[in-house]
Amino acid sequence: MKKTILGYVFVATMPFVALVGCGGAQKTNLTPSAREQTVEQVPDFYLNPPTDPSFLFATSSATSRDLQMSLDKAKTAGRVELAKQMEVKMNNLTQNFGEEVGEGDDSELLQTFTSVTKSVASQTLNGSRVVESKVLVESGIYRAYVLMSLPIGEANRQLMQEIRENKNLYTRFRATQAFEELDKELKALGE
Repeated sequence: MKKTILGYVFVATMPFVALVGCGGAQKTNLTPSAREQTVEQVPDFYLNPPTDPSFLFATSSATSRDLQMSLDKAKTAGRVELAKQMEVKMNNLTQNFGEEVGEGDDSELLQTFTSVTKSVASQTLNGSRVVESKVLVESGIYRAYVLMSLPIGEANRQLMQEIRENKNLYTRFRATQAFEELDKELKALGE
């Protein structure tokens, strides 16, 4: 049963309206169990993305109870994959431990293995776009599949622009450094 309470509170001549609702929140599992029907409906572009020397491609999939949210999540994940193709910084921590306890036939070998990996991608993706998309309904949720593309020419242009900006910044830094050194030498001569 859902109840709605409407109230007015006056504070310094500004009315405040509050709506309070009581009721059970609808819970939906956004990661439904794998089913053969779901796998059969996966679009071909998702499993076999195109190849083209002029473009980078990335596929992704996301779920939501809201159609637009599923598409937005899938597009964002696709752009992340495009950025990772351009540049990704990886960090990894691996721990491996082994210990043998006891003697002879009564010994036990205990082992643990842990591996944690973090990847970071930071790119501007001018020109990225959705090439193809498909939305399915599974167990009361939307699953969006998208194929994203990025023109390699645009990615190369971005890279060259970053190199130029870094080169200009470094040149300005070196010029500032040279003027500071010159200023120090002039002050030393004047004293």
